[in-house]
Amino acid sequence: MKIRRLERSDYSEVRQLLRLFSQEAPVNSIRTQTYDNEHADQVLLRCEKGGISLVAEDKGQCQGCLISLCVPDLWQPRTLWLREIAWYVKQEYRGTSMGARLFMAYKKEAEKDLKAGRFAGYTMSKLSNSDDFDYEKRGMRFCEGTYLREA
Repeated sequence: MKIRRLERSDYSEVRQLLRLFSQEAPVNSIRTQTYDNEHADQVLLRCEKGGISLVAEDKGQCQGCLISLCVPDLWQPRTLWLREIAWYVKQEYRGTSMGARLFMAYKKEAEKDLKAGRFAGYTMSKLSNSDDFDYEKRGMRFCEGTYLREA
């Protein structure tokens, strides 16, 4: 298993991972969407160039990913945050070290960029259907929760 940076040649496989991710999402409207490959590739390009986006490769294929992007704060636009937007590992790789290795590689890169002043901080999300993963044990603190009511 190898954890490495996202490359353009990975986009097709990562789009498939993101489709699997969306099928498991706890948000109905996301599960039922069809995605435009061109738009998805534009988003992945922004994440590749403007964030820390990683893939977990095994058996010559992407089996997991952690995708993030630097975004300006809504109220303080000169303040940038690195936001994780998708963290997904294929079902058959859950229970292995793949997810943790993706996180640790993300954290290592994010800490370097944080110390260099590239952004003010970085975030990780925890979906209601996510496996239990203790972010606080890994140096992060809880800062907000999101609640949803769908149509």
